[in-house]
Amino acid sequence: METPKKLENMRKELEIISEKTRYKILLTLLASEKSLSFSRLKELLPSIPENTLNYHLKILKENNFIKNEKRMGYKRSEPRSFYFLSKKSMEILGNLGLTAVKKEFQALFKQMT
Repeated sequence: METPKKLENMRKELEIISEKTRYKILLTLLASEKSLSFSRLKELLPSIPENTLNYHLKILKENNFIKNEKRMGYKRSEPRSFYFLSKKSMEILGNLGLTAVKKEFQALFKQMT
C-alpha cells in the first residue's frame, strides 16, 4: 500500500524536527518572544557545540523550519544572523500541541535569562 503524499511529507518533516538538537533549537525559538542571534542560541543551549549548532540550524533553514535575517550595526562590520520560526514550524508545533503551551515556555525562558 502506498503512503499518501501528504502523510509521507509529514513523516519526513517529523523525522527532521524530532532529532533532539533540532527539537531543542525549535523549542528555544518558540519560547523566545523575538528572533535570536547565533550567539544567544549558543548561550541558551550550552550543551550543543558551536559546529553542531551551526549544522542543525543549516538543516532547519534548508527545510524551511526556521528563517533568518541579517542585521547590521554590531561591533564587527559584517551582518549578524538572527533566527526565528517559520510559519511551517508554527503550524507543525501547533499540530503537536506545543504552541498551546507557548506562554509556559516563555515564562520558563524568562526565568533562564
